[in-house]
Amino acid sequence: MTEYKKLENQETDVENGQANGQDNEEQQRPAANQQAAQMVTVSLFMLLFLGSSYFQPRPRLHNYSGGRGHGLLQRQDCDIQLVESIPIGLTYPDGSPKFLSTHEAWLQLLDSAKTKLDIASFYWTLRAEDTPGETDNSTQPGEEIFARLLANGNGGSRTPRLKIRIAQSEPSSVSPNLDTKMLASAGAAEVVTLSFPKYFGSGVLHTKLWVVDDQHFYLGSANMDWRALTQVKEMGVLVQNCRQLTQDVGKIFEEYWYLGNSKDSEVPNWNYNYETDFNWREPMQLKVNKNISMDGFLSSSPPPLAARGRTNDLDAILNTINSAITYVNIAVMDYYPLIIYDKNHQYWPFIDDALRRAAVERGVAVKLLISWWKHSNPSEDKYLRSLQDLASKEDNIDIQIRRFIVPADANQEKIPFGRVNHNKYMVTDRVAYIGTSNWSGDYFTNTAGIGLVLSETYETESTNTLRSDLRNVFERDWNSKYATPLK
Repeated sequence: MTEYKKLENQETDVENGQANGQDNEEQQRPAANQQAAQMVTVSLFMLLFLGSSYFQPRPRLHNYSGGRGHGLLQRQDCDIQLVESIPIGLTYPDGSPKFLSTHEAWLQLLDSAKTKLDIASFYWTLRAEDTPGETDNSTQPGEEIFARLLANGNGGSRTPRLKIRIAQSEPSSVSPNLDTKMLASAGAAEVVTLSFPKYFGSGVLHTKLWVVDDQHFYLGSANMDWRALTQVKEMGVLVQNCRQLTQDVGKIFEEYWYLGNSKDSEVPNWNYNYETDFNWREPMQLKVNKNISMDGFLSSSPPPLAARGRTNDLDAILNTINSAITYVNIAVMDYYPLIIYDKNHQYWPFIDDALRRAAVERGVAVKLLISWWKHSNPSEDKYLRSLQDLASKEDNIDIQIRRFIVPADANQEKIPFGRVNHNKYMVTDRVAYIGTSNWSGDYFTNTAGIGLVLSETYETESTNTLRSDLRNVFERDWNSKYATPLK
């Protein structure tokens, strides 16, 4: 019950007592006493009226000029561009969409960093020696990024050095995270490790995030891995000169940092420092690349890591599908309507059901571009075929699925966990979603990930937007020689 209601009920009790509880003796009291009682009632009413603004929740003011707290709708300037890794040997025809490489994006962030750099990562294998037997020059970009980070600890050309913090998932036999051990021992970075089994029984920190100086960030599918720069197809965004959105994603990193330092075995109830005002219902209002009006917000998973106000990542995906009018295009490495990493598989139909409803009930054209590589599970085809089998021209149901295969020569075949389309994005007629999670239930129930949702507004007049860029990437890949129909 709010303080307002408590006082209101108290006032009602006083009035009822005067109406019903008076005995004959009280009714015969002098008029002066009656007047005094009336004055008390009036005083209580005035206290309630004048004090109600104190007891009612106050609106949170945004700490930027022109924000909603000031009653204005000034959009926040942001430079946002798509960032890709195109594996060596994967080529497209001249004139195909092409964007900044992940390697160049990370170098730009390192060049622009003045005081601090926060990195959230699944694992670290930036050096050739992290993958024994690799001697070709495709490891060079990863080696360069690692050298730049390591130089932060031994002086290099930067004075004073950056404050680098790294939040990583638990090391494993496959990924012992020797890179971060070296960075920590050299004094180049502070490193914390998150144990998701401690909090959720299973799961990992699957986020791939760089945050620089509360001004710039990278978010996408690329791990801290040399293969993510030259041998794996990746998709992300580079966000620059965008203070409010960067501060908001920084709150999610701060959760990781807290958990990495915590001795508790439970996720806390996040206080106001981790809360956000921006979500699906109330997105941040952005002016992207000088002239494009967009609404945006950041989602996160699993639900216990979504502080107050934060849209859960699954809800962000479902809302994006449910709001589509004409089409939904999805490119992800894995797609399963299951919890697949538990000992006993569990049916997890939420995204699958949303796609079926969109296609069947609203006539939305659905296209899925799912990866196929040496680690794909053939059982995935059963669920994909079940979805595609709904397609019917007579019933105006359009669902198409293709597999994307990254080619590999004899030497590339030997690279462990390489040569795959690792993208995790969705684009509709109004919305671009870029995330860090594969699409099976585990990634939304016990695994950490982040999604960036950008929506065009009715103010948008340009046909060349970040959303249209993402659509062009999808169409480029969908119509390429690397995409084959689901058999």
